[in-house]
Amino acid sequence: MPPQKPTDLGPLDAVAFLCEVAMVVLLVLAGHGFVDGWRGWAVGVFLAMVAVGIWAQWMATTSPRRLDLPTRLVAQIMLFVTTAFYCAAGGLLWPGLVFAVVASGVFVALSRQDV
Repeated sequence: MPPQKPTDLGPLDAVAFLCEVAMVVLLVLAGHGFVDGWRGWAVGVFLAMVAVGIWAQWMATTSPRRLDLPTRLVAQIMLFVTTAFYCAAGGLLWPGLVFAVVASGVFVALSRQDV
């Protein structure tokens, strides 16, 4: 199979990737806020891996089960808001809220580019 030509990625795509990484980091930190010690890190890693699994299954560009655009955007925003709720429960209220607003805005802008 010949190699595919890479798609043009812009600065908004880079910010979107940073939002995805920030979601994982925030979930790990929020889990650590639930319980002290290694159990908190384990909860955080579990939450992050669940989010990564959801993302890889239904939102990743290379996934065969990728959702169509309006549904995918709603699922992404729901995942961002859920991350904000976990952050608030773990003691990271403001980082969670800022993350949810910024990530939702970035992915709304990306969805408008894809239309």
